[in-house]
Amino acid sequence: MQNKLFIIIHYSQTNMRLIKMAGGLGNQMFIYAMYLSMHKRFGESVRIDISDILHLHPHNGYELHDVFCLPPCEFRANRLLKKVLEGTLFRIILERHQHGSMKAYREPIYWPWIYYKGFYQNERYFADVEQEVRQAFTFIEKKANHQSRLLMERLQADPYAVSIHVRRGDYVSPQYWQNMGQYTSKIYFLSALERMRALVPQAHFYVFSDDLLWVRQNLPLSDATFVDWNMGKDSWQDMMLMSACHHHIISNSTFSWWGAWLNPRTDKVVLAPQQWDSSHMASEIVPPSWITINNLP
Repeated sequence: MQNKLFIIIHYSQTNMRLIKMAGGLGNQMFIYAMYLSMHKRFGESVRIDISDILHLHPHNGYELHDVFCLPPCEFRANRLLKKVLEGTLFRIILERHQHGSMKAYREPIYWPWIYYKGFYQNERYFADVEQEVRQAFTFIEKKANHQSRLLMERLQADPYAVSIHVRRGDYVSPQYWQNMGQYTSKIYFLSALERMRALVPQAHFYVFSDDLLWVRQNLPLSDATFVDWNMGKDSWQDMMLMSACHHHIISNSTFSWWGAWLNPRTDKVVLAPQQWDSSHMASEIVPPSWITINNLP
């Protein structure tokens, strides 16, 4: 990534509010949306800290500037120096310690240097800047490949287009199965397909997955369109295509959450797993208008 994307802030700055960037594209978008809300309140003192994500390089790395046309808002520093200052000078605000309260993000904190850590996976964190978030996350279609551009035209003209996102990959590994994978099993998708077909009888399904072979072998989708050409750095195009569908069946994945949320239609049907993961119900994460499907194993 070019250095011009970074704004280096000197530690002598009087006030600084850093928001830690982490995770894959979906989580990066939640964090950026949170940044937009806080920037509206606290101005130029708010920056996104990318020091760690550039070093750890999760999934496809730091993708926001590759996918969207966003202004520079980043802070970057030597990781060791930042860790020392973080532990000595910054007041740390952990999302998991706020218990759903917005006070730490909305009211002044009388300490000059504040460091925020969390994923902010709920639209209430950026409800006050919803339109700014939608504008920021406008896909640049001309950057998409030819197949995706052709499918975009088809989806935008199809009132019965339903995206189904089947997240497997790391979810089915022993490391993540208990916390994440078991909540979007075959049983969930069968129930969701049955419900969607009842609500949208003429539905045509567009399948997005990191394991299309499993989908073909386990779900009744013989007449569906399987989107199988976006991989690696092109994966963002699956989110763009999902957002162009009229209705959605999502996994417990922030990637598919955004694919559904960025669809601006007010009559859309979105089905989500009732239990998001081992610690959270979907009601803590998805908008109230979305329908949750019982997925308890």
